[in-house]
Amino acid sequence: MPVVPLPSFVQAASLSAVDVHSVHAVLLAEDGRLLLQRRDDKPGIVLRDHWAFFAGAMEAGEAAEQTLRRELAEELRLGGDIEPVWLTESVCVLPRERNRVAHRVWFVVPLSDARLAALDQREGAGRGLFTIAEMAALPKVAPWDVAAAMLLTRREVLFGDGGCLPLSCPVL
Repeated sequence: MPVVPLPSFVQAASLSAVDVHSVHAVLLAEDGRLLLQRRDDKPGIVLRDHWAFFAGAMEAGEAAEQTLRRELAEELRLGGDIEPVWLTESVCVLPRERNRVAHRVWFVVPLSDARLAALDQREGAGRGLFTIAEMAALPKVAPWDVAAAMLLTRREVLFGDGGCLPLSCPVL
């Protein structure tokens, strides 16, 4: 799949004030459902006991796609032959004292039913497949992941031309 270039204003933006850089995997099943991880319910974990996309922090000198591949290998034993597609990025200031400025990058990773069945989860309290409506209705879900999922599943409505994603997946 072709790489979608980042807009120039994103490339030029200074991220020097960012406290945390993270990458999130929108794992897309053949039927259009999204694979979420139930985060562990342990002190110190952001959004503990919430549903979220599989994600991880970028290490120093690591590119976003490298982080994605490393995290999916660590958390799900998902191999390197995946074809991630950049979806969106955000920088936001959170109402907390530490790690306030968060930069997040989302990639869509289409997975066959066979690949989904073969996943070996190594982190988190569980996983599940959800439609966007089911995801949004969960009582404990990462709100930024819901927003990214809506950008993906509602791209025709939001952008008119389906956006710039070379994907075939359900559009709501």
